[in-house]
Amino acid sequence: MIFSQIATRTVEMADIFRNDGKIYVVLAVIGIIFGGLALYLIHLDRKISRLERDQKK
Repeated sequence: MIFSQIATRTVEMADIFRNDGKIYVVLAVIGIIFGGLALYLIHLDRKISRLERDQKK
């Protein structure tokens, strides 16, 4: 019974976001955060690879 109440609340919240058009803002923010993390990890990997290559010389 408790689980059904929790599930109902999350669906209502998602419906409110969809009706207000805010769901796109939430998705955009999540996309920007994941994109930033991906770019940071790529940059960090290249930097570490460069350091490892320079250390071998």
